[in-house]
Amino acid sequence: MKTINHTLLLFIIIVIEGYVVLSSELLAIRQTVPYIGSGTDTMSIIIAAVLMPLAFGYQFGGNYKPHKIFGHYITVRKKLVLNILIASTILLIGMSHEYIRSFFLLMPEMGIENRLIQTSLYSALFLVIPVYLLGQTVPLVSNFFSKQKLSQITGKMLFFSTLGSFMGAIFSTIFLMATFGVHQTVVVNFVLLSILVIMLSKNKLSAPVIYSMVIAICAMTFNSDLIMEKYNIKKNNQYNMITATTLDNGDRMLYINRNHSSKYNDYREKHSYAEFIERIAIHPILSASPAKDILVIGAGGFTFGHEDKNNNYIYVDIDKDLLEISEEHILHEPIGDNKTFIAKPARAYLNSTDKKFDLILLDAYLGGLSIPEHLVTKEFFMHVKDHLKDGSLLIANVIMSPNFNNAFTRNIDNTLRSAYPHISRHVIDEKYNLWSSSKTRMANIAYIYRHQYNYDIGNIYTDDKNTVFYDKPKRLTR
Repeated sequence: MKTINHTLLLFIIIVIEGYVVLSSELLAIRQTVPYIGSGTDTMSIIIAAVLMPLAFGYQFGGNYKPHKIFGHYITVRKKLVLNILIASTILLIGMSHEYIRSFFLLMPEMGIENRLIQTSLYSALFLVIPVYLLGQTVPLVSNFFSKQKLSQITGKMLFFSTLGSFMGAIFSTIFLMATFGVHQTVVVNFVLLSILVIMLSKNKLSAPVIYSMVIAICAMTFNSDLIMEKYNIKKNNQYNMITATTLDNGDRMLYINRNHSSKYNDYREKHSYAEFIERIAIHPILSASPAKDILVIGAGGFTFGHEDKNNNYIYVDIDKDLLEISEEHILHEPIGDNKTFIAKPARAYLNSTDKKFDLILLDAYLGGLSIPEHLVTKEFFMHVKDHLKDGSLLIANVIMSPNFNNAFTRNIDNTLRSAYPHISRHVIDEKYNLWSSSKTRMANIAYIYRHQYNYDIGNIYTDDKNTVFYDKPKRLTR
């Protein structure tokens, strides 16, 4: 072991292993969002599929003894290399965009539609074994520190392993995903795994080294910009997979994590819900003086209010790349001087300002599986309410069951009404069927609330106390 017993080299191996495991966990969570959503339930499955195999990997690696397999003597060094090669092969499929896409599109065709089951299958097939094998790295490397004090070297190994995990968490997300994209961050992991094989191999031109390089090259190919362009993916950062495409009829479509976000064309046509909200809330104030202050949470393609040159708009969205993509591929022009984009999480923005608005549009609920859990609570809705002027409007666009046929729809409705008394509900769907009992049929639902200070929520009429004759309007107008 003369070529590998250098202490620094061993610690570098440990750091890289820690980085790859943590980075792979985050990449798995991020890359599966367009298919299974971003809920804590699916994330917990992926995290569990990393932590438990990691623990078993530590256990097995600590008990490993060199032995013969099919007549070949497997030393500690060979075991490390073999583990990395097997892990790389499986991760190549599990981390590459095209294969992930094919896997999750195949699941419904096989009758597997439950996203928790889909998440579990993905984790079992593509995460458990690689993490288990990579988890053996630290205890196996410890064999090369046999002459040093056990407690001292154990502390150092744990330190460098955790340091690698820290770098995998911070560097891969904050820098690599944000700067180069998720697909290129995947490539970095395979390059690092190939470097590990090279560092561990005595013969730098051996079959394992060449194979590891082939895997790295395949990773570059499967996650190249050409693959992203093939699916019209304009950005694949730490927040979203943003797709922009032009249909045969001229409609320019923006998709965020495979969900419909915005539509626009040369005739300035938009999604029906956006046109409905503009007709009732924007058109009457196009000439307002003074200009109204409008907050849009969930910028999408910046189509809402795009033609309004009078009122002042603030768009808030966590993804800074949306503006450039929307201006280039959807609007085909800048958003306008009366409009400002703030790239911040919604709750962070609300916490940072005391500004009150004449109209707030909540349009961050893309539907499908992309429901931001932190933006559907009573606390959030009350926080939004604090930013409404007297006589102002709140409009929320939520994709849900038009007939209250599932728990999500009923609970969202309950939550909104707990924060906003006498909020109205409008189904925006040309194919709306009052008789439908489908639990999966969804539609754009517009909730509209007019805010008034010191608002009297009124009473309930009963047979014992009925004051309707006092309350009913004395004159009716149309």
